Amino acid sequence: MISKVYEKIKEILRNNYVYVILFFVLYIGLMFPVPYYVEAPGGIIDITDKVEVENQPDTEGSYNMAYVTEYEGTVFTMLLSYVLPDWDLVKIESQDVNENEEATYTRNHLMLEEANQNAVMYAYQKAEKEVTITSEAMYVSYLDPEVDWELKVGDILRKADGKEIESKEQFTELIEEKEVGDSISLEVERDGKEEEVSVKVREVDGEKLLGVVISYLREIETDPEVTFHFSEKESGPSAGFMTALTIYQALIDEDLTNGLKIVGTGTIDQEGNVGSIGGVKYKLMGAVRAKADVFFVPAGENYEEAKKVKEDKGYDIELVKVETFDDALSYLEKQKD
Repeated sequence: MISKVYEKIKEILRNNYVYVILFFVLYIGLMFPVPYYVEAPGGIIDITDKVEVENQPDTEGSYNMAYVTEYEGTVFTMLLSYVLPDWDLVKIESQDVNENEEATYTRNHLMLEEANQNAVMYAYQKAEKEVTITSEAMYVSYLDPEVDWELKVGDILRKADGKEIESKEQFTELIEEKEVGDSISLEVERDGKEEEVSVKVREVDGEKLLGVVISYLREIETDPEVTFHFSEKESGPSAGFMTALTIYQALIDEDLTNGLKIVGTGTIDQEGNVGSIGGVKYKLMGAVRAKADVFFVPAGENYEEAKKVKEDKGYDIELVKVETFDDALSYLEKQKD
């Protein structure tokens, strides 16, 4: 039986070898990588699957984060982006020190961790629950691509000019004390080893800067305990606001969802301010496809972009702009009336 099947396959290949070769050539050609990636409408994820607070009560509705779908850049996906109206081609700047695979992975996961910590800090303080910082560290998450750096994304800042770095404020004050063009000696931890590097103070729009973005990470103890279940593929800061809202809901006695499927996006800081994000139109499209009732979106350009997409496509979804965490609470409180 097996031998007959084998002979049949050989006969088919012998009679159609030209087409087989053409197929493989076409396949290889379509899968050939290009220096682009494709952004497309995403979907939503129930945040209670990602954030677990000890003894949290159930809710009638749900809180969900929105995401953007990204496809690897190939000839095939590039061609599809010209055909599918909601697919957009984005060029990769290969010379950017921040855009290599290692730097991108490290930065996005640093930002996710920082966003989760901000969400915990704010939500617990808002709910008047116990939260304590036990340790802190400053990580390099972004470098000005126009500078020839000795620093790397993921470096942990330990000392500046021989002094321990204890806070962002202290580091900023040190930069302010320097003249433009002066060098600062930094001691960093990289891959478990100490390194010494030198960076120069620059001036941008009248402000003294190094051209470095810092992620400020902490070890936090809470009561009740909170645990995160994000996967290695999930990263970035844009779920921070909805994570804070989900944690806050778990810490209070009242169900604020009012039975609604609530989707949102935006960063969060320790003061409860909601920050803008990228890809808002794709996230709105994903929320609509998931039949969400409400979409929380950061005020400003994010809201204006989402509003235009909603109007152009005739979406039936409640669009709520939020500048602060309290804006979202105010909206949810009104839904009870």
